[in-house]
Amino acid sequence: MKSNIILLLSVLCGSLSVMGNNADSVSVRCPLGVSDATVNAGLRGTYVMPTNHLLRGDNPGGCRVSAGMAPFMEFSVRNAPYTRYGRWYPSAYQGVGAGLQFTLPDRVVGSSALLYAFQGATFARVSSRLTLDYEWNFGAAMGWKSYDHDASDYNREEDAVGSSATAYINLGVYLRYRLSDRLGIFGGAEITHFSNGNTSDPNPGINMLGARLGISYALGAPSPLRRADWSDFEPGMVYDIAAYGAWRRWTYNPNTDTSYDGGVMLVPGKFAVAGLCINPMYRVNPVFSAGAAIDAQYDEGANLSGNYVTTSSTEDPKFYRTSFTDRLSLGVSARVEFRMSLFAINIGLGRSVYAPGGEDLRGWYNTFSLKTFVTDRIFLLTGYRLYRFNEPGNLMLGCGYRF
Repeated sequence: MKSNIILLLSVLCGSLSVMGNNADSVSVRCPLGVSDATVNAGLRGTYVMPTNHLLRGDNPGGCRVSAGMAPFMEFSVRNAPYTRYGRWYPSAYQGVGAGLQFTLPDRVVGSSALLYAFQGATFARVSSRLTLDYEWNFGAAMGWKSYDHDASDYNREEDAVGSSATAYINLGVYLRYRLSDRLGIFGGAEITHFSNGNTSDPNPGINMLGARLGISYALGAPSPLRRADWSDFEPGMVYDIAAYGAWRRWTYNPNTDTSYDGGVMLVPGKFAVAGLCINPMYRVNPVFSAGAAIDAQYDEGANLSGNYVTTSSTEDPKFYRTSFTDRLSLGVSARVEFRMSLFAINIGLGRSVYAPGGEDLRGWYNTFSLKTFVTDRIFLLTGYRLYRFNEPGNLMLGCGYRF
């Protein structure tokens, strides 16, 4: 999990250097097509939501994990005014950040180092100096308190995170006030989620509500305020094809008796997932697109409960080999996409139409994906698939092409 997240972030951060691809061909200005380089520093204070028994105090130390704090530093740029993205998304900024996440007390989940990509833009301009902005962060949190799952004294009920590295997701709304041409302050409210994406067990997740305060300094003269110019945009169809892969954990029911209520057991090992998505959309404007998708997915560990060898022990469970079709699902989904400069957030709601192997892959599913465009047509895909609105699914790590 850790190495894959770090690799993904490295590519995301490197993609900032390709923003010059959308510059006008006649321009001879900044070769990277960026402006408004800015450094931010600040502090986040958080309330840890009591979403599982360990955070509520049911842990060896008997302590409630109730608060946290996270100092951070960030570097951001905007698309230069003379570029296409600069005209379409004049208030958008994007960059990379790093920080430290502390929990209080720290003996239950520990602390972690944060490395992330982020993007924000202005919702509303209150005055010439004051704006209301949104911002999201996506990256990795590394260094959580972890346990050796193979140790003889390992107790799953005391493992509050499941892995030393998790995904870090943050969304906030902030007021930004410009004190001078280069110096500014900002503050607002946010929500944060940490999860290993079902790549390890357990996966209880950690959720936080908080506030962020910070100061920003522009490294050069800022660009003048301007409105979006969509005069050269032509609405029309786009066609995205994306392939992805990941791994996940699975559980099984060790008793075929339908009245059994002893709970499910964890299947040893991790299982490969691979998928293909064909997603035509109508692009209404530079920000919003809508369409539908055909979703095909292969899941190596699906539908094992019905193939459990009941004579084997739960300590070393055995399963009859499942067929290829037992592991395959096809579905159709409605999609909406919101794009801002290099990044697009794609949200889907779908239902399986072909899943002959059993209930594991049948029914409704949700997809949440972040596309990072490294060129106008090639993008990286990072996402998550959720089953039946609340059942853990799998990560989606891949790439795609836009026709």
